[in-house]
Amino acid sequence: MRKPKILNVDDREVNRYLRSQALRAASYQIMEASRGRQALELCVEEQPDLVLLDVHLPDMSGLEVCRLIKADHRTASTLVIQVSASAVHFTDAIRGLNTGADDYLVEPVEPELLIAKVRSMLRLRSAEQLLRRRNEDLNEFAYAASHDLQEPLRMISAYAELLDRRYRSQLESPADVYLSNIVEGAQRLSRVVTDLLEYSRLSIEKQEHPGAVDLNETVAEVISMSAHKIEETQADVITENLPVVNGSDVRLTQLFMNLIGNALKYSRPGVPPRVRIAAERRGDEWVISVNDNGVGFPQDRADHIFGVFRRLHGRDIPGNGIGLAICKAVVERAGGRIWAESSVGEGSTFFFTWPAMNEAALARVGD
Repeated sequence: MRKPKILNVDDREVNRYLRSQALRAASYQIMEASRGRQALELCVEEQPDLVLLDVHLPDMSGLEVCRLIKADHRTASTLVIQVSASAVHFTDAIRGLNTGADDYLVEPVEPELLIAKVRSMLRLRSAEQLLRRRNEDLNEFAYAASHDLQEPLRMISAYAELLDRRYRSQLESPADVYLSNIVEGAQRLSRVVTDLLEYSRLSIEKQEHPGAVDLNETVAEVISMSAHKIEETQADVITENLPVVNGSDVRLTQLFMNLIGNALKYSRPGVPPRVRIAAERRGDEWVISVNDNGVGFPQDRADHIFGVFRRLHGRDIPGNGIGLAICKAVVERAGGRIWAESSVGEGSTFFFTWPAMNEAALARVGD
């Protein structure tokens, strides 16, 4: 069984020695570093399970080292316990935890407490990894099952349509109804399987390399693809100035396709849909909103609608309850969150956050 690997980072040799001795006695593999840059390199090269990180280092702050560890996709899952003999106040601990640390200890730390903390955090990490593996297995199963169902469904749908086309009105009266129900049911099930396959693909696909995406262009493309529905419903779709963000153009298009499509679908009878897409910068993220004047829903069901196969309006409005689950998956993969505010008969607003690009990255896009 592999021994957990711990990186012990402190510029004071005596501190490193005492911690390393205690942890080796508890059967952990130990690596050491005395500077922040060295610690970052070892994190990438050696992939430790946990880092004991001094707050004050000679070349850079331990807080910054922690932030960089958590920001790098290669090391983001590494556990970090920050340790300090000088930054010992309540506010210091809060600042350390806010930069991404998983725990914060104040020197002097008794060896027994240090080992207990390390064991506790590694148990949590192990449980999290097991849960992630099981979730991945489940998603792979759903993907495979959905994929394998497509071909027989296509055959059922195709033969049902052939029967309907060739023998409609040649059989007894109820037979026409039966054929119509078979065709409709097969088509509906085919759409469900297709959407479920897409949802499963989102969960198991590798994170693709993101690029700069101008959301103004993305939304304009979605509006163009939805032109028939917009014209049919006499909808008014208004887009305010939207930002350039880092992400997948395909997934962002899919996100807006679902949100704008829902705004057009759940309109009030006799009232032309009005949809407004806007953005507001809040700190290091954008809050994007898609507002409509549709039928709305009870606010206490707002969390319910983002689950798979969760629907509020029954069969009278077409859909299979997967679109918003896909939106949630797209947003959360980018590190954002999504929520909705609504009132019955007064429309809805869907919000989602997306990380903002820094000024240097934006300047490169403009060049």
